[in-house]
Amino acid sequence: MTTVFILFVLLIMPYRFIIRRANRQLMFLKKYMPKGVSTAKVSIIIAARNEEMNIRNCLESLLAQDFPREQVEIIVVDDQSVDGTVAVVRTYANRGIRLIILDKDEAFGKKAAIARGIAIATHDTIITTDADCSFPPRWLNTMLSFKEDMDAVFVAAPVQFRTEKTMLDRFQSLDFLALQGITAAAVSNRQLNMCNGANLLYTKEAFLEVNGFEGIDHIASGDDMLLMEKIDKAFPGKVAYCFSEAAIVVTDPAASWDAFIQQRIRWSSKAKNYTSLPIKATLLLVYLVNAAMVSLLLAGIYDWRMLKFFLLFTAMKTIVELPFMIRIARFFGKSPLIYWFIPFQPIHAIYTVVAGTFGLFAKYSWKGREVS
Repeated sequence: MTTVFILFVLLIMPYRFIIRRANRQLMFLKKYMPKGVSTAKVSIIIAARNEEMNIRNCLESLLAQDFPREQVEIIVVDDQSVDGTVAVVRTYANRGIRLIILDKDEAFGKKAAIARGIAIATHDTIITTDADCSFPPRWLNTMLSFKEDMDAVFVAAPVQFRTEKTMLDRFQSLDFLALQGITAAAVSNRQLNMCNGANLLYTKEAFLEVNGFEGIDHIASGDDMLLMEKIDKAFPGKVAYCFSEAAIVVTDPAASWDAFIQQRIRWSSKAKNYTSLPIKATLLLVYLVNAAMVSLLLAGIYDWRMLKFFLLFTAMKTIVELPFMIRIARFFGKSPLIYWFIPFQPIHAIYTVVAGTFGLFAKYSWKGREVS
Protein backbone atom coordinates (compact mmCIF):
# COMPACT_ATOMS: atom_id res chain seq x y z
CA MET A 1 0.00 0.00 0.00
CA THR A 2 2.78 2.40 0.92
CA THR A 3 4.56 1.72 -2.36
CA VAL A 4 1.40 2.46 -4.33
CA PHE A 5 0.89 5.73 -2.52
CA ILE A 6 4.50 6.82 -3.07
CA LEU A 7 4.24 6.07 -6.79
CA PHE A 8 1.11 8.18 -7.12
CA VAL A 9 2.66 11.03 -5.11
CA LEU A 10 5.69 10.98 -7.42
CA LEU A 11 3.32 11.12 -10.38
CA ILE A 12 1.40 14.12 -9.12
CA MET A 13 4.48 16.21 -8.26
CA PRO A 14 5.41 17.11 -11.89
CA TYR A 15 1.69 17.62 -12.59
CA ARG A 16 1.55 20.04 -9.65
CA PHE A 17 4.56 21.92 -11.08
CA ILE A 18 2.92 22.34 -14.51
CA ILE A 19 -0.45 23.52 -13.19
CA ARG A 20 1.02 25.90 -10.61
CA ARG A 21 3.32 27.40 -13.24
CA ALA A 22 0.37 27.87 -15.61
CA ASN A 23 -1.58 29.58 -12.82
CA ARG A 24 1.30 31.98 -12.10
CA GLN A 25 1.60 32.75 -15.79
CA LEU A 26 -2.10 33.53 -16.05
CA MET A 27 -1.80 35.76 -12.99
CA PHE A 28 0.71 38.02 -14.75
CA LEU A 29 -0.77 37.80 -18.24
CA LYS A 30 -1.93 41.26 -19.33
CA LYS A 31 -5.23 41.57 -21.13
CA TYR A 32 -4.87 43.06 -24.58
CA MET A 33 -6.76 46.20 -25.61
CA PRO A 34 -6.41 47.64 -29.14
CA LYS A 35 -5.38 51.29 -29.35
CA GLY A 36 -7.49 52.13 -32.40
CA VAL A 37 -9.08 50.69 -35.53
CA SER A 38 -6.84 48.50 -37.67
CA THR A 39 -6.35 49.37 -41.32
CA ALA A 40 -5.54 45.76 -42.22
CA LYS A 41 -7.55 43.79 -44.74
CA VAL A 42 -8.56 40.24 -43.92
CA SER A 43 -10.08 37.13 -45.50
CA ILE A 44 -12.28 35.13 -43.12
CA ILE A 45 -12.63 31.49 -44.12
CA ILE A 46 -15.37 29.23 -42.78
CA ALA A 47 -15.21 25.53 -43.60
CA ALA A 48 -18.81 24.30 -43.30
CA ARG A 49 -20.36 20.86 -43.45
CA ASN A 50 -24.01 20.24 -42.56
CA GLU A 51 -24.37 23.58 -40.75
CA GLU A 52 -27.81 24.60 -41.98
CA MET A 53 -28.97 25.37 -38.44
CA ASN A 54 -25.91 27.43 -37.48
CA ILE A 55 -24.43 29.19 -40.49
CA ARG A 56 -26.94 32.04 -40.59
CA ASN A 57 -26.18 33.11 -37.03
CA CYS A 58 -22.43 32.90 -37.79
CA LEU A 59 -22.68 35.10 -40.89
CA GLU A 60 -24.93 37.66 -39.22
CA SER A 61 -22.45 37.90 -36.35
CA LEU A 62 -19.60 38.50 -38.79
CA LEU A 63 -21.54 41.12 -40.74
CA ALA A 64 -22.33 42.95 -37.49
CA GLN A 65 -18.64 43.47 -36.59
CA ASP A 66 -17.64 46.95 -35.49
CA PHE A 67 -15.08 47.13 -38.29
CA PRO A 68 -14.97 48.63 -41.83
CA ARG A 69 -16.80 46.18 -44.10
CA GLU A 70 -14.68 47.11 -47.13
CA GLN A 71 -11.61 45.66 -45.38
CA VAL A 72 -13.23 42.23 -44.91
CA GLU A 73 -13.70 39.31 -47.29
CA ILE A 74 -15.87 36.42 -46.04
CA ILE A 75 -15.52 33.05 -47.77
CA VAL A 76 -17.65 30.01 -46.94
CA VAL A 77 -16.30 26.71 -48.29
CA ASP A 78 -18.96 24.01 -48.27
CA ASP A 79 -17.46 20.61 -47.49
CA GLN A 80 -19.98 18.49 -49.41
CA SER A 81 -22.94 19.19 -47.11
CA VAL A 82 -26.02 17.00 -47.45
CA ASP A 83 -28.40 19.47 -45.80
CA GLY A 84 -29.44 23.03 -46.66
CA THR A 85 -26.15 24.76 -45.81
CA VAL A 86 -25.48 25.86 -49.39
CA ALA A 87 -28.99 27.24 -49.82
CA VAL A 88 -28.66 29.37 -46.68
CA VAL A 89 -25.27 30.78 -47.69
CA ARG A 90 -26.54 31.66 -51.16
CA THR A 91 -29.07 34.04 -49.61
CA TYR A 92 -26.08 36.14 -48.51
CA ALA A 93 -24.60 36.55 -51.99
CA ASN A 94 -25.92 40.13 -52.25
CA ARG A 95 -24.20 40.97 -48.95
CA GLY A 96 -20.75 40.04 -50.21
CA ILE A 97 -20.42 36.48 -48.88
CA ARG A 98 -18.44 34.26 -51.27
CA LEU A 99 -19.45 30.60 -51.54
CA ILE A 100 -17.16 27.83 -52.72
CA ILE A 101 -18.45 24.25 -53.03
CA LEU A 102 -16.10 21.28 -52.91
CA ASP A 103 -17.02 18.89 -55.71
CA LYS A 104 -17.62 15.20 -55.13
CA ASP A 105 -14.52 14.26 -57.12
CA GLU A 106 -12.04 16.46 -55.24
CA ALA A 107 -10.39 16.33 -51.83
CA PHE A 108 -12.78 16.81 -48.93
CA GLY A 109 -12.54 17.45 -45.21
CA LYS A 110 -11.91 20.57 -43.14
CA LYS A 111 -8.26 21.00 -44.13
CA ALA A 112 -9.11 20.65 -47.82
CA ALA A 113 -11.87 23.23 -47.44
CA ILE A 114 -9.60 25.70 -45.64
CA ALA A 115 -6.82 25.24 -48.19
CA ARG A 116 -9.29 25.88 -51.02
CA GLY A 117 -10.47 29.05 -49.30
CA ILE A 118 -6.93 30.30 -48.75
CA ALA A 119 -6.07 29.64 -52.40
CA ILE A 120 -8.74 32.09 -53.59
CA ALA A 121 -8.45 34.57 -50.70
CA THR A 122 -7.71 38.13 -51.78
CA HIS A 123 -5.88 39.25 -48.65
CA ASP A 124 -2.70 38.02 -46.95
CA THR A 125 -4.18 37.97 -43.44
CA ILE A 126 -6.36 34.90 -42.96
CA ILE A 127 -8.77 34.16 -40.13
CA THR A 128 -10.34 30.71 -39.85
CA THR A 129 -13.38 29.94 -37.74
CA ASP A 130 -16.27 27.49 -37.60
CA ALA A 131 -19.82 27.75 -38.88
CA ASP A 132 -21.38 27.32 -35.43
CA CYS A 133 -19.52 30.29 -33.93
CA SER A 134 -20.53 33.84 -33.05
CA PHE A 135 -18.34 36.82 -32.29
CA PRO A 136 -18.37 39.89 -30.03
CA PRO A 137 -18.56 43.19 -31.98
CA ARG A 138 -14.90 44.13 -31.44
CA TRP A 139 -13.51 40.66 -32.16
CA LEU A 140 -12.17 41.35 -35.64
CA ASN A 141 -10.47 44.63 -34.78
CA THR A 142 -8.95 43.08 -31.66
CA MET A 143 -7.48 40.14 -33.60
CA LEU A 144 -6.05 42.30 -36.38
CA SER A 145 -4.68 44.97 -34.05
CA PHE A 146 -3.03 42.32 -31.88
CA LYS A 147 -1.41 40.72 -34.91
CA GLU A 148 0.05 44.07 -35.94
CA ASP A 149 1.21 45.07 -32.46
CA MET A 150 2.91 41.72 -31.87
CA ASP A 151 4.27 41.44 -35.43
CA ALA A 152 2.92 37.87 -35.43
CA VAL A 153 2.31 35.51 -38.33
CA PHE A 154 0.11 33.16 -36.28
CA VAL A 155 -2.34 34.19 -33.57
CA ALA A 156 -4.30 31.82 -31.34
CA ALA A 157 -7.25 33.25 -29.41
CA PRO A 158 -9.84 32.21 -26.79
CA VAL A 159 -12.98 30.14 -27.38
CA GLN A 160 -15.81 29.34 -24.99
CA PHE A 161 -19.10 27.46 -25.03
CA ARG A 162 -22.29 29.45 -25.37
CA THR A 163 -24.50 28.16 -22.57
CA GLU A 164 -24.63 25.64 -19.73
CA LYS A 165 -28.23 24.44 -19.69
CA THR A 166 -27.62 20.80 -18.84
CA MET A 167 -25.22 18.73 -16.75
CA LEU A 168 -23.40 17.73 -19.93
CA ASP A 169 -23.01 21.40 -20.89
CA ARG A 170 -21.48 22.20 -17.51
CA PHE A 171 -19.10 19.26 -17.73
CA GLN A 172 -17.96 20.23 -21.23
CA SER A 173 -17.50 23.87 -20.30
CA LEU A 174 -15.30 23.04 -17.31
CA ASP A 175 -13.20 20.69 -19.40
CA PHE A 176 -12.91 23.29 -22.15
CA LEU A 177 -11.99 26.04 -19.70
CA ALA A 178 -9.04 23.95 -18.52
CA LEU A 179 -7.84 23.51 -22.11
CA GLN A 180 -8.25 27.22 -22.82
CA GLY A 181 -6.38 28.18 -19.66
CA ILE A 182 -3.42 25.96 -20.47
CA THR A 183 -3.44 27.32 -24.03
CA ALA A 184 -3.37 30.94 -22.87
CA ALA A 185 -0.53 30.34 -20.42
CA ALA A 186 1.57 28.06 -22.62
CA VAL A 187 1.35 29.95 -25.92
CA SER A 188 1.80 33.37 -24.32
CA ASN A 189 5.01 32.13 -22.72
CA ARG A 190 6.13 30.22 -25.83
CA GLN A 191 6.19 26.86 -24.11
CA LEU A 192 3.63 24.72 -25.95
CA ASN A 193 1.83 25.03 -29.27
CA MET A 194 -1.87 24.79 -28.42
CA CYS A 195 -4.88 26.42 -30.07
CA ASN A 196 -8.45 25.88 -31.25
CA GLY A 197 -9.47 26.05 -34.91
CA ALA A 198 -12.56 28.11 -34.10
CA ASN A 199 -10.43 31.22 -33.55
CA LEU A 200 -7.19 31.43 -35.50
CA LEU A 201 -5.35 34.08 -37.48
CA TYR A 202 -2.33 33.51 -39.70
CA THR A 203 -0.81 34.97 -42.82
CA LYS A 204 -1.24 33.45 -46.24
CA GLU A 205 2.50 33.92 -46.74
CA ALA A 206 3.29 31.79 -43.68
CA PHE A 207 0.75 29.14 -44.73
CA LEU A 208 2.34 28.85 -48.17
CA GLU A 209 5.87 28.95 -46.75
CA VAL A 210 5.21 25.74 -44.79
CA ASN A 211 3.38 24.23 -47.78
CA GLY A 212 0.02 24.48 -46.04
CA PHE A 213 -1.26 21.20 -44.67
CA GLU A 214 1.26 19.12 -46.62
CA GLY A 215 2.51 16.28 -44.43
CA ILE A 216 -0.53 16.46 -42.15
CA ASP A 217 -3.23 16.40 -44.83
CA HIS A 218 -3.84 12.69 -44.31
CA ILE A 219 -4.87 13.33 -40.71
CA ALA A 220 -8.58 14.05 -40.31
CA SER A 221 -8.02 16.51 -37.45
CA GLY A 222 -5.14 18.93 -36.87
CA ASP A 223 -6.05 21.97 -38.96
CA ASP A 224 -5.15 24.01 -35.88
CA MET A 225 -2.39 22.66 -33.60
CA LEU A 226 -0.49 20.69 -36.23
CA LEU A 227 -0.45 23.71 -38.54
CA MET A 228 0.58 25.90 -35.61
CA GLU A 229 3.49 23.56 -34.94
CA LYS A 230 4.67 23.80 -38.56
CA ILE A 231 4.46 27.59 -38.64
CA ASP A 232 6.21 27.96 -35.26
CA LYS A 233 9.17 25.96 -36.55
CA ALA A 234 9.40 28.06 -39.71
CA PHE A 235 8.79 31.41 -37.95
CA PRO A 236 10.20 31.17 -34.41
CA GLY A 237 8.99 33.91 -32.10
CA LYS A 238 6.15 34.87 -34.45
CA VAL A 239 3.38 32.87 -32.77
CA ALA A 240 1.27 34.67 -30.16
CA TYR A 241 -1.89 34.38 -28.06
CA CYS A 242 -4.50 37.17 -27.93
CA PHE A 243 -5.56 37.27 -24.28
CA SER A 244 -8.60 39.53 -24.48
CA GLU A 245 -12.29 39.21 -23.63
CA ALA A 246 -13.05 41.09 -26.86
CA ALA A 247 -11.41 38.26 -28.82
CA ILE A 248 -13.46 35.41 -27.32
CA VAL A 249 -15.31 33.36 -29.93
CA VAL A 250 -18.44 31.58 -28.73
CA THR A 251 -19.44 28.14 -29.98
CA ASP A 252 -21.87 25.37 -29.06
CA PRO A 253 -21.04 22.37 -26.86
CA ALA A 254 -21.71 18.86 -28.15
CA ALA A 255 -25.40 18.00 -27.99
CA SER A 256 -25.05 14.54 -26.45
CA TRP A 257 -22.59 12.41 -24.49
CA ASP A 258 -21.93 10.32 -27.60
CA ALA A 259 -21.19 13.44 -29.69
CA PHE A 260 -18.99 14.78 -26.91
CA ILE A 261 -16.92 11.58 -26.66
CA GLN A 262 -16.64 11.40 -30.47
CA GLN A 263 -15.41 15.00 -30.54
CA ARG A 264 -12.81 14.42 -27.84
CA ILE A 265 -11.59 11.21 -29.51
CA ARG A 266 -11.17 13.27 -32.69
CA TRP A 267 -9.16 15.86 -30.78
CA SER A 268 -7.05 13.18 -29.10
CA SER A 269 -6.36 11.40 -32.38
CA LYS A 270 -3.94 14.07 -33.57
CA ALA A 271 -1.73 13.76 -30.46
CA LYS A 272 0.34 10.95 -31.94
CA ASN A 273 1.31 13.25 -34.83
CA TYR A 274 2.85 16.02 -32.71
CA THR A 275 6.61 16.36 -33.13
CA SER A 276 7.10 18.52 -30.01
CA LEU A 277 8.48 16.45 -27.13
CA PRO A 278 7.27 18.92 -24.46
CA ILE A 279 3.66 18.73 -25.61
CA LYS A 280 3.83 14.93 -25.92
CA ALA A 281 5.28 14.70 -22.41
CA THR A 282 2.61 17.03 -21.01
CA LEU A 283 -0.23 15.10 -22.64
CA LEU A 284 1.22 11.81 -21.37
CA LEU A 285 1.49 13.19 -17.83
CA VAL A 286 -2.13 14.38 -17.87
CA TYR A 287 -3.22 10.96 -19.15
CA LEU A 288 -1.24 9.10 -16.47
CA VAL A 289 -2.55 11.28 -13.62
CA ASN A 290 -6.13 10.60 -14.68
CA ALA A 291 -5.39 6.92 -15.31
CA ALA A 292 -4.08 6.72 -11.74
CA MET A 293 -7.38 8.07 -10.43
CA VAL A 294 -9.35 5.55 -12.47
CA SER A 295 -7.08 2.70 -11.38
CA LEU A 296 -7.52 3.55 -7.72
CA LEU A 297 -11.28 3.83 -8.12
CA LEU A 298 -11.51 0.42 -9.81
CA ALA A 299 -9.17 -1.15 -7.25
CA GLY A 300 -11.43 0.21 -4.53
CA ILE A 301 -14.23 -2.05 -5.77
CA TYR A 302 -12.19 -5.06 -4.62
CA ASP A 303 -10.34 -3.51 -1.69
CA TRP A 304 -12.01 -0.72 0.28
CA ARG A 305 -8.60 0.47 1.52
CA MET A 306 -7.78 1.59 -2.03
CA LEU A 307 -10.75 3.95 -1.89
CA LYS A 308 -8.91 5.90 0.78
CA PHE A 309 -6.01 6.33 -1.60
CA PHE A 310 -8.44 7.33 -4.36
CA LEU A 311 -9.99 10.03 -2.18
CA LEU A 312 -6.58 11.28 -1.05
CA PHE A 313 -5.19 11.34 -4.60
CA THR A 314 -8.32 13.12 -5.87
CA ALA A 315 -8.03 15.69 -3.09
CA MET A 316 -4.37 16.33 -3.97
CA LYS A 317 -5.20 16.75 -7.66
CA THR A 318 -8.14 19.06 -6.87
CA ILE A 319 -6.08 21.28 -4.58
CA VAL A 320 -3.51 21.67 -7.36
CA GLU A 321 -6.06 22.50 -10.06
CA LEU A 322 -8.61 24.64 -8.22
CA PRO A 323 -6.75 28.00 -8.12
CA PHE A 324 -5.97 27.70 -11.82
CA MET A 325 -9.58 26.83 -12.69
CA ILE A 326 -10.95 29.72 -10.59
CA ARG A 327 -8.67 32.17 -12.41
CA ILE A 328 -9.52 31.04 -15.94
CA ALA A 329 -13.25 30.75 -15.14
CA ARG A 330 -13.18 34.36 -13.94
CA PHE A 331 -11.61 35.50 -17.23
CA PHE A 332 -14.36 33.82 -19.26
CA GLY A 333 -17.15 34.98 -16.93
CA LYS A 334 -17.91 31.39 -15.94
CA SER A 335 -17.19 31.48 -12.19
CA PRO A 336 -20.47 29.71 -11.17
CA LEU A 337 -19.20 26.58 -12.92
CA ILE A 338 -16.56 26.13 -10.24
CA TYR A 339 -19.21 24.71 -7.90
CA TRP A 340 -19.31 21.66 -10.19
CA PHE A 341 -15.55 21.22 -10.38
CA ILE A 342 -15.11 18.80 -7.46
CA PRO A 343 -18.18 16.60 -8.19
CA PHE A 344 -17.04 16.20 -11.82
CA GLN A 345 -13.50 15.05 -10.96
CA PRO A 346 -14.09 11.25 -11.18
CA ILE A 347 -16.14 11.59 -14.38
CA HIS A 348 -13.46 13.79 -15.92
CA ALA A 349 -10.75 11.26 -15.11
CA ILE A 350 -12.71 8.41 -16.73
CA TYR A 351 -13.51 10.45 -19.84
CA THR A 352 -9.87 11.55 -20.21
CA VAL A 353 -8.65 7.97 -20.14
CA VAL A 354 -11.34 6.78 -22.57
CA ALA A 355 -10.81 9.61 -25.07
CA GLY A 356 -7.03 9.43 -24.80
CA THR A 357 -6.95 5.66 -25.31
CA PHE A 358 -9.43 5.44 -28.16
CA GLY A 359 -7.92 8.51 -29.84
CA LEU A 360 -4.80 6.46 -30.59
CA PHE A 361 -6.46 3.84 -32.76
CA ALA A 362 -10.26 4.01 -32.84
CA LYS A 363 -12.46 5.29 -35.63
CA TYR A 364 -14.85 8.11 -34.87
CA SER A 365 -17.82 9.80 -36.47
CA TRP A 366 -17.71 13.46 -37.50
CA LYS A 367 -20.38 15.35 -39.45
CA GLY A 368 -21.81 12.11 -40.84
CA ARG A 369 -18.44 10.68 -41.86
CA GLU A 370 -16.60 7.73 -40.40
CA VAL A 371 -12.97 8.70 -39.85
CA SER A 372 -9.99 6.56 -38.86
